[in-house]
Amino acid sequence: MSTDGNLDYALARVLARFGERLDEADWRRLEANRDLGLYLAAVRSTAMAEWVGGFDTEQHDCHTFEAALRARWRGYVEAVAIWHPQEWQAWLAWLAWLPTLSLLAQLARPDPAPIWMLADTVYGRIAPGPPAERVAVLSRTALAPLAAALTGRSSVGAAWSAHWQTLKPRADARTEQSLELLLLAMRQHQQQLLHAADNADALRGELANRLQNLLRLAAGTVIVTVCHLALVALDLERLRGALAFRRLFADLSEVR
Repeated sequence: MSTDGNLDYALARVLARFGERLDEADWRRLEANRDLGLYLAAVRSTAMAEWVGGFDTEQHDCHTFEAALRARWRGYVEAVAIWHPQEWQAWLAWLAWLPTLSLLAQLARPDPAPIWMLADTVYGRIAPGPPAERVAVLSRTALAPLAAALTGRSSVGAAWSAHWQTLKPRADARTEQSLELLLLAMRQHQQQLLHAADNADALRGELANRLQNLLRLAAGTVIVTVCHLALVALDLERLRGALAFRRLFADLSEVR
């Protein structure tokens, strides 16, 4: 349910969450645990515990881990959005779909959807059938603004961005300037990833540092929240990679 929040109140809550982020030393302590069960136990002793609640080393594979993280990300973004004044809520909430855009890009192709996608709570309804049927189902979901990506009239990223721009309310000059700096940082990061070696950890660390600096520069504006959500997304990307590595490593060990 949408409520009319207060920006100062919202930013205070966002900054409190930002202050709970793990630092590099925390991550290294977690990642010293090579066993999946030990790693999950270590994560549950940190501020990241809510993200891995209910994860089971026996019943969960990489796909179920990822599906759960996507669902929890959407819930987190929507909860944070509701803290804010109503005019900003839809714009912030649209960020919830970013981690799922690669799945939609797969559905733009005529190939049958992978079995694991059929179990996804959002894309499982869209995935069956040929592209034309997928477009019809998509149009009845919250992802309807992305239909152009399934028909080939737009890339998924461009369709997402175009709708995001329509949701943004008028803002003061400082907010606009802060947003432009944030978007520039993201574009530069994307370009760097295209030319990166296999391991892009250093680039993600550089982006995290830039986002933290931008968060402070944007103090008092809604861009603080966008920076925070971007940092959370980077943390979840790191968590996802660690879970996948330990799940796959365990599976390989069992085969041997």
